[in-house]
Amino acid sequence: MLNERKIKKKQNKYFPGIEKKQKIKEKKFFQPKKNLFKSNQIPIAGNHAVISALQNKNRKLYYLITVSENYSKWEEKINKLKLKLNIKIKSKEELDEINNHKPHQNVILITEPLKRLSMDEFLSLHKSNDKIPIRLILLDEVTDPQNVGAIIRSALAFKMDALGLSQRNSPQETSALTKASSGAIEKLQIIELSNMSREIKKLQKFNFSIYGLAGEGDKDVDELENESGNIALIFGSEGKGLRRLTRENVDSLIKIPFNKEANSLNVSNAASVAMFQLQKNIIKN
Repeated sequence: MLNERKIKKKQNKYFPGIEKKQKIKEKKFFQPKKNLFKSNQIPIAGNHAVISALQNKNRKLYYLITVSENYSKWEEKINKLKLKLNIKIKSKEELDEINNHKPHQNVILITEPLKRLSMDEFLSLHKSNDKIPIRLILLDEVTDPQNVGAIIRSALAFKMDALGLSQRNSPQETSALTKASSGAIEKLQIIELSNMSREIKKLQKFNFSIYGLAGEGDKDVDELENESGNIALIFGSEGKGLRRLTRENVDSLIKIPFNKEANSLNVSNAASVAMFQLQKNIIKN
């Protein structure tokens, strides 16, 4: 009895084009379609992320995609929120393709990315605020969407006022980023940073103390719990850390003491530790 490999070899001998056609067919099947959305549209996937986006009045919504058995559930949620939103029915396989074969929990919302504020716009909104300290998280070219999403989630949990992302070398809003934020991106102001050095100087004029996280910092992170004024914490990229000009312009570098055998901390974990320490002062007051 011929095994499968011998049968294939025999087929290809008599039909020389069959192997090539099979490869082309397989490639087309696994290759996601391009240009599924308009240039101003992005998908948001997953129950929690979709519900948070539907509740955000600042979101421009286009339509929702789900499987037939979940249609009634999403129709009910949309009606409760008093939204006029078209629901399209697709198969699970089609949803897989739309979301680039990443988890989606059988629901995808097509929407417009949230508008990011400039630093000037953010500071203008807080000009009259001279009693409650402002707490900012700035990311100096952190590029991984999972890390950025996780930091956004922690920033909301630890009551930060906004998070700043570099205009260049930072992820745009994507399904992966919004899912990693677990809906927090809908509730936290996002600032687009045009030039980190200039933004630091603007904040310093606005009476901010600027701390950069670095392994060679001269202060420990636990000192943040004594800070009572406006604070900005800056975290560098996953591999390189803070850039040279950023290091030179911050008021102080701080470090997180940890077991040196661990080598380093993931940037989202380091950010959570620093935000927790900073939040202690908010709790005290």
